[in-house]
Amino acid sequence: MPALLEAPTRLRDAYPGASVQAIRTSPGCKAALEIARVAYPRPGFGTACAEADGDDFLLSVSLTRAQRVLYCADQPRAMPLAAEEITIRRTADGYRAELHDPFDFLYFRVSRASLDRVAEDLGAGRVGALVCPPGRSDPVLARLGNALLPALAHPAQADPLFVDHLALAAQAHMIQAYGAPMDEPPASQLAARGGLAGWQEALAKEMLAADLLGDVSISDVAQGCGLSRSYFIKAFRQTVGTTPHRWLLECRIERAKALLLASACPVSDIARDCGFSDQAHMTRVFASVVGAPPAAWRRRNQR
Repeated sequence: MPALLEAPTRLRDAYPGASVQAIRTSPGCKAALEIARVAYPRPGFGTACAEADGDDFLLSVSLTRAQRVLYCADQPRAMPLAAEEITIRRTADGYRAELHDPFDFLYFRVSRASLDRVAEDLGAGRVGALVCPPGRSDPVLARLGNALLPALAHPAQADPLFVDHLALAAQAHMIQAYGAPMDEPPASQLAARGGLAGWQEALAKEMLAADLLGDVSISDVAQGCGLSRSYFIKAFRQTVGTTPHRWLLECRIERAKALLLASACPVSDIARDCGFSDQAHMTRVFASVVGAPPAAWRRRNQR
């Protein structure tokens, strides 16, 4: 049978009072993986808090919708979870959140070594990181996790080959969907040149572009890249040639251009949909970047 995780202390400590079921793949399985289900059926759970623990990747899929307040650099931030939404963090980073709704989470803990073994079989390069922006759903990993629920509930009756097979499929998906290749110079060289690693640049741009309304903060993006806020801003400018704020404004302008040409929506509605505070704000920024106000630019380019 799959190895029952004896007293999954880390998760029990992080979620006191919650139901915790956990298994791992068979000894010697190339796609080594720890899988756990953490559930609390009633509202009012309170604080979940995990200390730094090793340097693996921890992927979490929420099986239900749940309200969550996540602490980033000790600052509370409302980040609700949708059903099938995925989050990824390194176990080297601590975690603290307030959970007031019933919740049902699936956790997948995987080491870099295991990912590298699977990546080699796939003909891919070594994995430098697993990255994804907030708010992304992952129905594939959710379905794989749901297929493991009977094994989690009754590990003595589970087929170890089935568990190992699903673990391999899950890691192949992780690599293809979220893997950033380890093709960067050594960390000392990156620090010396003051720039971002390729995976950090990709993650930062994805997080910024995924939320044009501005709900994601620079501190959140910096934390996702494993950097302090001040260093991240300097490194982003060094790598991209502009600040994160300016880059985000330019993304909003490009989105506004597309909406101006593709729709007859009023400029005020487009301003709101692109994350500007109001029409006047968008007009000022648009004119400074493009050289003409939005309405005039639309008339000229729709002819």
